[in-house]
Amino acid sequence: MQPQREVDLEALSQKIDSLASQRMGQISEYKRLDQRRREIRKEIRELTEKINADRTSLDQYYEKMSALKAQRREILSKIRDMKVKSSEVEKVLKQFEVSAPREGEVLNERLKKIEWKLQTERLSRDEEKQLVSNVKDLERKLKTWKKAHSTKQDLSEIIGQIKVLKSKLDEMNEFKADNDPEVKAKHERVASMLNRRHELFQEIETINNQLVSLDENIAKATAELDVLRNQRRSMLEGRRTKEHDSNRAKTRELVERAKGDARKKLDAGQKLSLDELKLVYADDPEAINQR
Repeated sequence: MQPQREVDLEALSQKIDSLASQRMGQISEYKRLDQRRREIRKEIRELTEKINADRTSLDQYYEKMSALKAQRREILSKIRDMKVKSSEVEKVLKQFEVSAPREGEVLNERLKKIEWKLQTERLSRDEEKQLVSNVKDLERKLKTWKKAHSTKQDLSEIIGQIKVLKSKLDEMNEFKADNDPEVKAKHERVASMLNRRHELFQEIETINNQLVSLDENIAKATAELDVLRNQRRSMLEGRRTKEHDSNRAKTRELVERAKGDARKKLDAGQKLSLDELKLVYADDPEAINQR
């Protein structure tokens, strides 16, 4: 059966090994979590960069859309003004069209013929008066036609301006329609990345708490190991001292026994060896074995 002290020492060593293994596991877990924390921080930085890039792009888009909306309001206002003006011109044109001849060139041609006739032919006074009256009538009609023609041109110009403005509106609507899918995708991507970053912040907070707990446990295990190892060291030193004392006692016992046998031989008149003589006459027989 093993002595109680040896049993205690073995149990203590097992406890030290178990605690050291547990501490090593905690250190490994600490390193793993610390590495995971670095990976999370890197992912957070990358997500933040992407979020900022998408937000900058969206800000630029909405800034442009704001300018386009202001421009659109201005264009719509111009279109309304143009339509009012167009309506007014159409009313004037209808008044002219009631009395205005259709063909300005025909009127011009007729006027030129009469004027030529007045200048080149010999006419009676009545004929001349009639031709002059015809000239005045043609000039009036031609003037009316010119006003009608000018009004038509004004109307055509207004309608052309309205078409240009509507074309700009179409371009704006097309720009918005072309960009809306990408803008929607960016909004969804930013929302997804924000959720992911929030999850990562929560995970890193959990890891920080775990690391604090592990750090405390490692420090506690280290301190306990120091105590147990010092205790085992003391026990080992005590055992070595005890073994040394025991060996010295056994050696002394053997030497005394040999010395007694040598004296018996000397008393019996028997011949002694040199070592036996040293044992008989030495003051400290144990010292003989140490020489």
